[in-house]
Formats: sequence, structure tokens, C-alpha cells
Amino acid sequence: MKSLHIEPLALPFLALVIVLLFGAAQYANNLGFFFAFWLSALAIGGLIGLRSRLDRVQIQVRQIDSGFANSALLFSVELHGAQGLWLSMAIPSTDKHLPPPAMEITQSFLQLSLPQRPRGVHPVGTLRLMTRDHMGLLRVERSLPLAGKYWVYPAPQGDRPLPAMARPNTSQGQDDFHGLRNYQTGDSPARIHWKSLAKSSPEQPVLRVKQFGSDASAEPTPHLLDETLLLDLPLEARLAQLAAWILHCEHHGEPYILRLLNRAATPAGLGDSHRLHCLRLLAEAT
Repeated sequence: MKSLHIEPLALPFLALVIVLLFGAAQYANNLGFFFAFWLSALAIGGLIGLRSRLDRVQIQVRQIDSGFANSALLFSVELHGAQGLWLSMAIPSTDKHLPPPAMEITQSFLQLSLPQRPRGVHPVGTLRLMTRDHMGLLRVERSLPLAGKYWVYPAPQGDRPLPAMARPNTSQGQDDFHGLRNYQTGDSPARIHWKSLAKSSPEQPVLRVKQFGSDASAEPTPHLLDETLLLDLPLEARLAQLAAWILHCEHHGEPYILRLLNRAATPAGLGDSHRLHCLRLLAEAT
């Protein structure tokens, strides 16, 4: 959708053209007619060229940032047909949103700011393009709907203590075979699983070690980040505390499980993919 707006300079310009036409007609001055029609042709030609170039601008979203509430989020776009244009681009958050200053487009990839949104999942929205003709008389705006969505996570905050780690499984026998793991320096040669070494590739031999119940019980057990522990808090405060616990576990390298109301608990995990999955669940929580 496109719209055309008159800039404040357009009225004085129109008055100048009228005065030139009136004076030229009154005094039969051909030079006055020439300047009046020349200025009019410049304005009309600039408008036609501006609208045609703005029609050729195509934008594709390449990357959208997700992040915590009240933090600056960006998204990357690729532009086609905009080289050399002076454009102002933004996703308006309100009807009275003021567009940013125009800039000359000299590259195909740009990073733009996303408007501040509350916690949740949000579509990218509509990108508003705005440009002016070279004489500053008219402003053309075009709205382009963009595909994609992003997650706004709850801002991590809260002072509740982190739930203790789950107790290890002590019912398993100390000598029960638990599985195999990769060899580590210091492992006893008696526990090397020679059959797996024989079956591995000669070019890339893999040395495996037998693991027993006593070894498995010594492994770190995950924290259970359960929303039911925070039912005395409002919803947003509960989610903010859970987000703070998730970041604490990630910072200290301690695995964790997230369990929300009306949702199944996540598997125990640690790392970027697990963290993003849990934070997205917090953003989607209702």
C-alpha cells in the first residue's frame, strides 16, 4: 500500500509557480512562462521517477533476533532495487510513530530495530518505507508486510534460591553394567572395551570404556525448575524467576529440567539449543 503526502515546502513552491504564471501572463513575458513550466516539469518528473523506483524495491527478511523483554532486538533484511535511494525504514509501533532519518541505500543487507514488545511471540509486522523527491515537495510512503516471527522472553529477575539437584539413583547396583563412554585420560585399562575398539575403523579407532552403576551415580543430576514451586507469585514474576534460574544453570554448567503448568517437563539438558527451547516455552506460556 502506497500513500502520497505533501511536504511543507510544497505550498511556497506552488505559490511561486502561480506568481510566475500570473506575472508572465500580465506582462506577456515568455521568460516567466519558461521558468514556471520548467519548475512544474521538475516537480512532476521527480514525483513520477520516485514512485516508479519505490515500486521496484523488494525486501526479504534474512534473520530475526529473539531476546529478553526491554532489550534492543534487531532483524536483518536484504534489499533489491533500492541502490541509491534515500529511504527511511522502520516498523511503526504506534500510529504516531515518528520515522527515523532517511539514509542513502548503498548496500544490500541492513539491520533494523524491532519495536519494543511485551513477552510473547510476535510477527515481524509491516515495514514502512518513506522517501522524498529531490526538491523536498512530496513524500511517498509504502507499507510492506514481512514474514517471520520472534520470541520475547521474560526479563530474568528474582531472588528465589535455585532448586537443589535431583538425588542420584542409588538403587542401581554398584557393579551393574551401565553402558559405554569415550576413553578419558586416567581411566583404568581393565575397563577398556576391547571389542568396540576392534569393530571401529582402523583409520579412526575409537577407544571405549565400560561404565558401571557406581560411575553413573556419580554423574551430575539436573535441577528441576518447576513452576509449581512459585505459585505464590504472579505469572510474569514466576516466568522471570524461571528465566533467571535457566541463565544461572547455563552459566555454571549445571543441567536442568523445565516443567511448566499444563506442559510436559522438558528432558534434562544444557547448552544453547536447550536454553533457547526453554526460553521459548517461557515466552509462549499463558
